[in-house]
Amino acid sequence: MLIFALRRLLLAVPLLLFASFLVFAIVTAFPGDPCREKLGPRSNPEALQTCRTNLNLDGSFPERYGNFMGGLVQGDLGEDIHTGEPVGREIWLRFPATVELALFALLLAFILGSWIGTKSALRPGSWIDALGQLVSLGGVSIPVFWLGMLMIALFGVKLGWLPFSGWSGDEIGPGIDYATGFYFTESLVRLEFGAVWNALRHLLLPAVALATIPLATITRMTRSAVLEEVSKDYVTTAHAKGVPQRQVMRKHVRRNALIPVITITGLQLGTLLSGAVLTETVFSWQGMGTYMMASVKARSYPAIMGCMLLFVLIFVLVNLLVDLLYHWIDPRMRGTS
Repeated sequence: MLIFALRRLLLAVPLLLFASFLVFAIVTAFPGDPCREKLGPRSNPEALQTCRTNLNLDGSFPERYGNFMGGLVQGDLGEDIHTGEPVGREIWLRFPATVELALFALLLAFILGSWIGTKSALRPGSWIDALGQLVSLGGVSIPVFWLGMLMIALFGVKLGWLPFSGWSGDEIGPGIDYATGFYFTESLVRLEFGAVWNALRHLLLPAVALATIPLATITRMTRSAVLEEVSKDYVTTAHAKGVPQRQVMRKHVRRNALIPVITITGLQLGTLLSGAVLTETVFSWQGMGTYMMASVKARSYPAIMGCMLLFVLIFVLVNLLVDLLYHWIDPRMRGTS
């Protein structure tokens, strides 16, 4: 297992290098002038030229990419063109909010999707099967931002049940001195149950909106995997020996069906990270999604590249974790590591 993990980590290095080149090439090809966005449309040519020189926008592509990689190796992502703050610091302040939202949405999608998918496979043609098909179709058909606005209008504005904006320490746990931006996790560790409840209420609407697409995918995959497993000979043999249905499901069917479900769940993290940009914008969530959207509007190339590279790094690490879980669950794969 350790050798397999080291091999995958080594293979991730050229992938990240290629991703950095691709991100840099795409972002620097964006139309617009960052200096004109920063200084305004009426700025004089001398100020514009000085700004471009200071930001190294006049250099050749290899020179600019070399400077970018040199800073990246040292952990320096540059400065936000619009605010002048270090990009690494800006990302670090917003990173916990996006992580907690994405993980909560992924957990919600996995629990509901695996349950609905399993029940749908065991009772084809029933109401739970119809619910599973509705979830699968609706999750991939309804845009996240539109669903988010509907939820805000209904549960936030009309009924007033749940908050629909804001994610700060003062809103989650007034009077609590948080050491990190992980407000839900830190409140749970500190056993501040009032703050935990506030965090859950703030998380629910954006997490449900964000979880719809992975929920649909996990539901379909679980249903398909369970249907395939229950039709195999070992299940028929177990039933013929008088093994109870619940024991067959728990010890055999669910474990075997879990392998493709875990794989597809890890891949859904990319969907969550991309969907977080729209979801955070709709719910005014102070995470990386809103920061990236503001950076795109301001043509802040270092901020855009920093966010995109962090998304790529998270996606690569999560897929490595999924591969390790795959080897742990499936004994047949352990001999290949």
